[in-house]
Amino acid sequence: MKIRLDKFTLVVIAVVGLLIIAAIVTVGVRGGEEAAPAYRTEDAPETPIYNAFLALKAGDIATARAQYSKRILEEVTGAQGYGPLKGDTYSYGDVARRLRVLNVRLDPQDPNRAYVTIAIDTYSTGGLFSSGSTWTSERVVEVIREDGAWKINAQEYFY
Repeated sequence: MKIRLDKFTLVVIAVVGLLIIAAIVTVGVRGGEEAAPAYRTEDAPETPIYNAFLALKAGDIATARAQYSKRILEEVTGAQGYGPLKGDTYSYGDVARRLRVLNVRLDPQDPNRAYVTIAIDTYSTGGLFSSGSTWTSERVVEVIREDGAWKINAQEYFY
């Protein structure tokens, strides 16, 4: 007994085969490593916040310290100082974080001061049925112009 397939069935089989191949190719292409985000260089009030966030996330304390004002660095290196800038290493652990800049407001009384409203979205794995959880914290960070560049003027470590 010989099985004969009509043209419609052959077309359906061909389309399904192409969809399977496309799915495999798409998953293979997207499965590569994600490019590491780069530090920003533009002269904007949000730049030191973004750079400090990336540096702390990567454990690059020297780059993180460069984003803070002299006053804050003196506070954190003193006897009462605390936070990741006091040590040589720091790690966020296995928690995914994303920084979003929501608003930048220049101080009308002082053009060398600005207030940047940020949101940090945090995702952690686990939970009931391995569903994970996501939460967002919003805050306002003061930045000042110091030595020709914007610097964070608050003990903000983006936890």
